[in-house]
Amino acid sequence: MKRYMVIETVDQLKAISDSLRMEIITLLVKEEYTGKQLATLLNLSASKVHYHLKELENHQFVHVVRTEEKNGIVQKFYRALAYDMKVSDALLPSLQEDTILMQESLLNHLRSSITRLYNAPEESFLQFADEEKRPPSIGLNSEVRAPRHEIHEWLKKYKALINELGQMEHRYLQRVANGEAEDTEENFYLVTVGFMTNERYYVADDESLPENYEHVPTEYEHITDKVVKKKKGSDSDDDATRN
Repeated sequence: MKRYMVIETVDQLKAISDSLRMEIITLLVKEEYTGKQLATLLNLSASKVHYHLKELENHQFVHVVRTEEKNGIVQKFYRALAYDMKVSDALLPSLQEDTILMQESLLNHLRSSITRLYNAPEESFLQFADEEKRPPSIGLNSEVRAPRHEIHEWLKKYKALINELGQMEHRYLQRVANGEAEDTEENFYLVTVGFMTNERYYVADDESLPENYEHVPTEYEHITDKVVKKKKGSDSDDDATRN
């Protein structure tokens, strides 16, 4: 399977502007499946899955990698052509004119990540285990009001950190190849979507917690985390102790 596929037409972009098709592609990135196997995994009818498979095949997102005859029926095994989809610069005028296409491009990142999230092992989410057993992860949904030029400057730093993450993998794989490090099956999966909007949903007249609770200190100083704890000596603690 290739890494890169270039989306060259608006029809291709529209063809994957569908959550089910992105879920199918994500599954076929991982391994090969027949239409019937996909239907079972997705709890859908075989005819519906075959329709979407055909559309994806027509637009060159998936292809048949092998066939197998079973009980006189030829089964087709599909696989994704690539796992990294890039939009051709020839489509930029279309993306500028049709903002829905850009929205769909961002949505596809999220759709793919949802499938990956559900398929990840339970060990990926031991966030409240002892620190040495806790896997690296981050979950954040926030709004930041600041001038565009400052957001641009921050994004430059963030993109530099993403590049550093890629360099980390390159150095590690080099050490593995040289016999200086043991290979690991673990991967850190990261998806990022951010955009400017005039709407602000997260607005509260009262940002205080209930009086018996307080925030657990985290690494975020201005973007608060979701973890809270009961204050020591609160009435609810006393009640729990008496019970």
